[in-house]
Amino acid sequence: MKTFFSFLSSPRFLAALVAVLLVLSFIPTSNGPALEVIFSNSGLGKVHEAAEMHLEQQREQALKGFLLLSALKVGLAVLRSSEVGFILNVRIGDLAVAVYDYVNFAWKILLAAVAYYYIVEYLLKLSAVVNVWFLWTALASIMAWLLIVDLRPGNLRLRSALAKTGVAASVLAILLYIGLPLSFVGGGWVSAHITGEPIKEANRLYEDMGETMPSLLDGKVQTEKKTDASDIQTSSVTVPFPYDGSNPLLVMTEPQNGGGGRTGIFARLVSGEKLGELKDYLEQRSRALASAVLRQTAAYIFNIVLFPLLMLIAFYLGCKYLISLAVMK
Repeated sequence: MKTFFSFLSSPRFLAALVAVLLVLSFIPTSNGPALEVIFSNSGLGKVHEAAEMHLEQQREQALKGFLLLSALKVGLAVLRSSEVGFILNVRIGDLAVAVYDYVNFAWKILLAAVAYYYIVEYLLKLSAVVNVWFLWTALASIMAWLLIVDLRPGNLRLRSALAKTGVAASVLAILLYIGLPLSFVGGGWVSAHITGEPIKEANRLYEDMGETMPSLLDGKVQTEKKTDASDIQTSSVTVPFPYDGSNPLLVMTEPQNGGGGRTGIFARLVSGEKLGELKDYLEQRSRALASAVLRQTAAYIFNIVLFPLLMLIAFYLGCKYLISLAVMK
């Protein structure tokens, strides 16, 4: 029995085993190299499928929030660039500045999140193509190292070079085959159990705001005036009567160049009640919006950066340590 185990652990037997694996990795099949097909049927394929499904789900969720915020951002941007005049010129955009800043910040975060999920999807597909190269390098280096150990044990420099090459290639191959997709699967688990709810709540808030936010710019154009650009002194209008909260107010956008040296001024009449309704709505929603944006941002940072990075670092260090023990002994 002792002789049998000694044979199994001998460099020649291990080199022959690695040579068989190397040959299998070169045999082509309809689904790729034979060794990769064996890995896939042993459960690795399910890990890749789960990683792709997670990335698709998270991308669609981020894209949904991005589109909702885009609609909000357009409405708030129009409002922020508008003016209302009564006695003194008052920018109604000042009422929307804080809300617009929250929306704009969240919009940038979700834009980055959508881009990230597309990038890592391409990265996952790229790893499925190049991982076999690292597998070939690892198997060839380990087989050569085992043969050198058995046939020329005194050649320490070549043994050390082959051992280091084998360790590096093996670690990279394991990371590409298992570590990378497993980090995305772990990110899916974290999203489903920890960070997913804040993201969904924020998207529901964006959707609700898009449906319920009062708009000052829904009506048709009441007046339109064309004049020379040189005649324009200000884009503000003063309503010549005291403002009591119910009289019509004149809301105008900034002057726009219409070509041919002409500038157009586009104005709409709205009521003071509408302005007050919008002010109250923005004040009530600003706190909830700030909380939702910050929680969603923290969730995406954890999903996109912290958890995958920590998982890959732990996987890399663990694989490197175990393989080094096996090769360097």
